[in-house]
Amino acid sequence: MALTRRDLLAGTAGAAALALTAGRAAAQRRGGDLVFGQEASVPTLDMHFSTSIASRNTALNMYEMLVTRNEQNAVVPDLAETWQVSADQRTYAFPLRRGVKFHNGKEMTSADVLASWQRYQKVGLQRRILDAVERLEAPDANTFVVRLKEPQATFLDNVSAFTTPITIHPAEERDKEGGRIEPIGTGPFRLEEFVADSHVLIRRFEGYVPNPNHRGTDGFAGRKEALLDSVRLRLVREPGARVAGLETGELHIVEDVPTQAAKRLKDHAEIQLLPLRHWWLHAAWVNHARGPTDKLLVRRAIQTALDMEAIMEIATDGSYDLQPGLQYPGNPYYTDAGRQYYNVNDPARAKALLKEAGYDGEELVIITNSSYASMYNAAVVVTEQLRGIGMNVRMDVFDWATAIARRRDRTTWNLWFTGQGTGPSVGPFTALIDVVSPQLNQFVPDPELDRIYAELVSDPDEAARKRHFARFQERVYEQVHFLKFGDLTKIQAARRTVQGFRPYRIPRFWNVSLGA
Repeated sequence: MALTRRDLLAGTAGAAALALTAGRAAAQRRGGDLVFGQEASVPTLDMHFSTSIASRNTALNMYEMLVTRNEQNAVVPDLAETWQVSADQRTYAFPLRRGVKFHNGKEMTSADVLASWQRYQKVGLQRRILDAVERLEAPDANTFVVRLKEPQATFLDNVSAFTTPITIHPAEERDKEGGRIEPIGTGPFRLEEFVADSHVLIRRFEGYVPNPNHRGTDGFAGRKEALLDSVRLRLVREPGARVAGLETGELHIVEDVPTQAAKRLKDHAEIQLLPLRHWWLHAAWVNHARGPTDKLLVRRAIQTALDMEAIMEIATDGSYDLQPGLQYPGNPYYTDAGRQYYNVNDPARAKALLKEAGYDGEELVIITNSSYASMYNAAVVVTEQLRGIGMNVRMDVFDWATAIARRRDRTTWNLWFTGQGTGPSVGPFTALIDVVSPQLNQFVPDPELDRIYAELVSDPDEAARKRHFARFQERVYEQVHFLKFGDLTKIQAARRTVQGFRPYRIPRFWNVSLGA
């Protein structure tokens, strides 16, 4: 029987854990230049204005937040020393860590935090998370205060999310438009060079002082020490080239190892495979503003036609799970609400729905990209399946940065292929906030969905919040805001000379070193 990526998971997970433990136990040295082989180009380093995982790979090693998430997805202080909440649950006071410096040498104060949050309120793609804020204050240089209009039980969960994080920048950046910010942060690495469609080079920030309140690597918090001299995040789109670079030692860590390469590397003495299950929801956004997907019956026909198993098998070569949840099984908020709309795989019924909708051969435009092979492959399969029910489909292929830019133009596409974060580091409040106003990747507001989301993030009762999330998920399926294909597992890989690297949704280059 042929060995698939799914078969590899059991064997590689334990081996990777042992290898990483051994790496941590070994003496780590300071110095060295690490090269990371990245799948997609970086469209911007402005994290207020981007949901691109390619951007976060770099940016979250350069920038920090007021509060963030630890390895267990719990909210923990980052640039804040701690937080205090008033008795009425409406005021949050954040004493700041002292002596934190920006990469330009300026010491961070509450004025910088205030300006960063104010900028996010204006240009942040997920600024909806700050809708509950009544007022932001900086009463002294070392304290930042947030006053809410009313209590919001999920406030800290919202502002600690890293999908579009509220990163802290110098106050001088407050009025910059989205994508125009100077890439100056407080993180352990600073920007050295950014060459579009080639690489991003980050270098150790000598002025960085690790947080003394933590020990070791812990999510996006922890005690961060930049041991490496530099990290070069190099664009290597071709999977075979990434694997070859890993084998020769030209690359130290790579994203997304293909099946045949993983079989060959499984017992490699100098390489460890690092599988990450539930990496993202493999999916497509659905544009409600452009015909023919402006009609619910057409959207439902598309949803009904798709064979998710065939899509995921070809897109990921067996490295996937099929389940309807927008969270992963085992997560406290997991639900299968809306399952009746998932993986229906009924082309005859889909054709009947198209006829009922009055579909008359209007062109359906699919946008995918050449940077992520799994997205491209999924788009190819979906194109053929929709042509099979009589739809006139055109598939446009761009590099990742161009595809993201095209997504913002509602006139150019109907289905936009993506991978949407699911976990374990992404919780329910940001799982699919992109369909909620004002983000609206589907462009047309859904007042009912907005109302459900408002209840989800404000209800003080956890059991009730879980019910709201189930209704939210069912509404997404019912109105076909989003076409989920399945849960993708990504296999990364690293040279065994890399010490202290702990696989996570975003690569963390602090506390990482290169051995002999």
